[in-house]
Amino acid sequence: MKQVVLAAYAKGNPKPSDFRIEEVPVPVAGEREILLRTLWLAVDPLIRFSLDEKLLSGATRMELGAVMVGPTVCEVAASNHPDYAVGDVVEGRSGWQEYAVVAPDQSDYRGPPRKVDSSLAPVSTALGALGGPGQTAYEGIVNVGKVKAGETVVISAAAGAVGSIAGQIVKVLGGRAVGIAGGASKCAALLDLGFDAVADYKAPDFADQLKAALPDGAEVYLDNVGGDVTLAVLPHLKRGARMPMCGFIAYYGVGMEGPGPDHLPGFYRQIMAKALEIKGFAGIFAGKKGLEDIAGWMKDGKIRFAESVVEGLDAAPQAFSSVFSGHDHVGKLLVRVAPEA
Repeated sequence: MKQVVLAAYAKGNPKPSDFRIEEVPVPVAGEREILLRTLWLAVDPLIRFSLDEKLLSGATRMELGAVMVGPTVCEVAASNHPDYAVGDVVEGRSGWQEYAVVAPDQSDYRGPPRKVDSSLAPVSTALGALGGPGQTAYEGIVNVGKVKAGETVVISAAAGAVGSIAGQIVKVLGGRAVGIAGGASKCAALLDLGFDAVADYKAPDFADQLKAALPDGAEVYLDNVGGDVTLAVLPHLKRGARMPMCGFIAYYGVGMEGPGPDHLPGFYRQIMAKALEIKGFAGIFAGKKGLEDIAGWMKDGKIRFAESVVEGLDAAPQAFSSVFSGHDHVGKLLVRVAPEA
């Protein structure tokens, strides 16, 4: 079987050459273990936190030569555990490899592999709308952002896995969704998903687009990126605005002291002058309630899931690197490792 391992620690944005594809024997499940055949894997941006030579944040740091970590959807190929049968489809974190052995009784804080109900939606959504990104979107909009009907919510990285779902949740709650994305095609896709207005941060008139999209300001800013985009949004936030922060991809791979001028003085001024409420959070703690609500909204046609798919495990390093260097994908970026049975 094939597996992708870490060949070099990332310096700044990851590159395909930071990874290596190896061939190894298919493992064998032991007592109370299951053998998983990987169907789908997600190239989540947060994996970047594990690729620094010196741990900067998060709970993990990968060793060179280790199999790349990350969420997957798999089929149980063999089982020595009473809770799992051959043919079950599960979501977990078995990494970038074609097969993996997992011991459900020894799972981390995320719990044992979660069984996926294929009657709700395609199983790939367990890595997107009905997985971590969906939970993150729900937590940011419902529990942290506390969005109410009539409020305006601006969302950065709105064409991504989290942002595209978050904007639709805003609409379900009766709010006005304004998305920020890079490129005309992504902005058009957001309007198709039901966003009320968009702004293209790659366009030379981005500031004017943002001003037109937020004529009366915004009560909530779901921040996925940080950087220049956030600096552009801050002046449009109303006094007392809430700012759920679930990502800062503009600074991934940057230590305590990044390049360029220090924007903290102006940022602090905005926080104080507008009494902003800023809270970082982890979406996985939204729990089952978020996924159940999203599944219901999907069934009712109120939320659509957007996915972009690349084929084959060999494509994973390039797909992951593209997340940080600019791409045209909309929604959840997935790698199809093997066909479903």
